[in-house]
Amino acid sequence: MAILTFNDFEAYADSVAGVDGQMRVTGRGHGDWTLEVVDAGDVIAMLGVDGAPMMYRGLSHAGRYHAYITLPGSEAYMQGHHATDELFIWFAPGTEVHGVTRVTSRFIALDLAAGAVQARASEVSGLVDGRLDRTHAVLVGREEISQLIALVVRALKIHRRRPHLFEAPMVRRAFSAQVIHALLRCIALGSSDAARRSRGRPIVSRNEIISRSVQHIQRSIRGEATIGELTLSARTSQRSLNRAFDEIFGMGPQQYYMIERLHVIRRALREARPGDTVTLICSRFGVWDLCRFAGMYRKIFGIHPSVELAAALEAGRSRGALRRSR
Repeated sequence: MAILTFNDFEAYADSVAGVDGQMRVTGRGHGDWTLEVVDAGDVIAMLGVDGAPMMYRGLSHAGRYHAYITLPGSEAYMQGHHATDELFIWFAPGTEVHGVTRVTSRFIALDLAAGAVQARASEVSGLVDGRLDRTHAVLVGREEISQLIALVVRALKIHRRRPHLFEAPMVRRAFSAQVIHALLRCIALGSSDAARRSRGRPIVSRNEIISRSVQHIQRSIRGEATIGELTLSARTSQRSLNRAFDEIFGMGPQQYYMIERLHVIRRALREARPGDTVTLICSRFGVWDLCRFAGMYRKIFGIHPSVELAAALEAGRSRGALRRSR
């Protein structure tokens, strides 16, 4: 597969294999969103370049493990762990995925068939039972991580020059086996206590706090709840709520709410129909300070909301005229 280039972060997020999720940009970007993929069946290797700082939340696929490795020059936090060059994040199937980047970042993601991983695991000496099915940061050191990165980067380079090579079953099996073995070796050798070296606390009930809070925030945006009841919905104190959001997303719950609402309004503007106005759409989501909103919208998306709306309405008129002409 050639390098995929996206000018829209939603299409980019939809193309990441192994995880169903939503991406929320949190700052202006400086380039396209790109994704390079080698699909070897049991292993799908991806090299991604984010086009802007962002937040991500999703769910890993059932029957698939997932690994996330940050690359130099990035500043990413996954599951509350600072993704350094000494560790990677291992995701069990069906796990909630939370991440945030502070700058335009690069990463390697590996999507792995659970059956192939489990079959190979019996060959790795020292692998503790149950460790595979627990989402955690694997602290293994720069040398092991560098070898893993080199393996994937080498395959991507070969795939660029000879894309048909990975259609051969023997090549696909060999590459998948090497990647799975390298990851399992790291898990067997590494420490899963990286939380102590990340952002101060191990994951206990933090993911439950985040899950309840995000659901409440979405209800609040739809007008089904009030944001002021967030701590009650999360069943925790304001201090614990703030700390959970800071560890997972690098921001407080109120800022998360504002960014989430901006993205919901962006979608509504892009799906606007004749008669819709920026004021009318914003009012659906409880926005009344339109000047402040417009400034935040332009800061995040690089476009004024009225321009976004005008483009959507014009595109709708063009589609309608095309249908009438047929």
